[in-house]
Amino acid sequence: MLTFKEKASYGIGRLGSSITIDMADLFTGFVYYAFFGLSEDPFLAFLGVAIGKLVIALTSYLSGYISDRTKTRWGRRKPFILIGAPLLAVCFFMLYSPHIFIAGVTDTGVIFSYLLIFNSLYQALYGFLLTPYQAWLPEITTEQERLEVSGYQNTVNLIAFVIGAGTSFLIPAIIGASSEEFTPSAFQEANKLLPFLTNGMFITFIVLIFATSVIVFFIPSLFVIHEKKVFIPQPPIREELKVVFSNHNYISWTLARGTLSIMISGLLGIVLAWIQDVLGFGTVDYLIFGVVLLLSIFTGYVFWARVGSNPKYGKTKSYIYSMIYLAFVMPLMMFIGQLEFIPFPLLVQGIIFAILAAGGLSAYYLLPYAIVGDIVEKDEQETGESRAGMYYGFESIPLNIFQFVGYLLIGVMIDFFPSVTNYAGRTFSQGYLLFGPLASVIILVSVFIFWKYVDADPLR
Repeated sequence: MLTFKEKASYGIGRLGSSITIDMADLFTGFVYYAFFGLSEDPFLAFLGVAIGKLVIALTSYLSGYISDRTKTRWGRRKPFILIGAPLLAVCFFMLYSPHIFIAGVTDTGVIFSYLLIFNSLYQALYGFLLTPYQAWLPEITTEQERLEVSGYQNTVNLIAFVIGAGTSFLIPAIIGASSEEFTPSAFQEANKLLPFLTNGMFITFIVLIFATSVIVFFIPSLFVIHEKKVFIPQPPIREELKVVFSNHNYISWTLARGTLSIMISGLLGIVLAWIQDVLGFGTVDYLIFGVVLLLSIFTGYVFWARVGSNPKYGKTKSYIYSMIYLAFVMPLMMFIGQLEFIPFPLLVQGIIFAILAAGGLSAYYLLPYAIVGDIVEKDEQETGESRAGMYYGFESIPLNIFQFVGYLLIGVMIDFFPSVTNYAGRTFSQGYLLFGPLASVIILVSVFIFWKYVDADPLR
């Protein structure tokens, strides 16, 4: 059993890295399009980001497999943290510093190459670092405490999302939303706190803080948590894949979660644009929305942790009930801000949606880590070998491919669907309104796969 100090050390470890991945997913394509020279060819900006998802899928799988077979005086997971955290921090800093290293370059091919190289390196190192770290969970926890530790970890991930997503929204609001305003004089006029910073250096200043946090927050887990000694087999990767594919429960779970991740990644990709374009939120409104969402998901964590730990329901029923509930909530996106007779202000309507959606989203963020942890432990009981790295790593391949589809879907819905105008005269893509019903269909498909083929409580 872990002490509270050990649980907290493991949970907080992902704070810095989660901030960077949330910012990378939400901000990278936009900043290269709006500020770093790809305004004439925005497709390249988002293509560079999309390719990173394919890179992380491969490196996550390989690092999981290799970490299962690593044997050092520090254990088999810690070396990946020692190496990966500093390198991830450096690549994150480089990703947002083209104005330093290729200053004055206007050739879109050069700028795209810079984006492609450092976004791919960043995504590769993220998989290299986080898959072994996540594979640690079933090795250092028991089945009884796994949901609790997952709750700590996902609380940290949610805080990271608010920070990373909030920063992604606030930076353009502070320094201007187009490359035409990206000038030192315009920024320094508005920047009273740190007047020596230009627009580009303001971004670099923020990014440097987050890059440093990647290293800082992994330090406690390195010194506080001690790995248990486990037998480390050395079979070839082909044999390991046969074992993974023969675990039908795991493969079905991967398919169910992957299908659901299309909707989740799409929601993450659309939510900032939705509250800005459809609801017309400003900076203060966004912060209120974010705080309410944060508190609501915290509450959801407590609720689903208790329900999931109750033998009457377990993780299987908790997952099914929470996702069916979310499927009923998502179509509300069609009506929020569209019906003039609703007496509530747009901010209140947005807050109501945040509270309702958080009830389902909290289960999505809480339960999967514990479910995979139980599947891994069940496999270890049956085979006598720990394959946590392989299981967590393999899952990243279909998961990231499905996420790629989700981001691609959002791009199509926002860019290519016809525009509509609401009663307030605000014009936006019809894709915003259709996303909610489409998300419900995707959720229900995922729930059917899960209900039909997945046992999320294999240790019961």
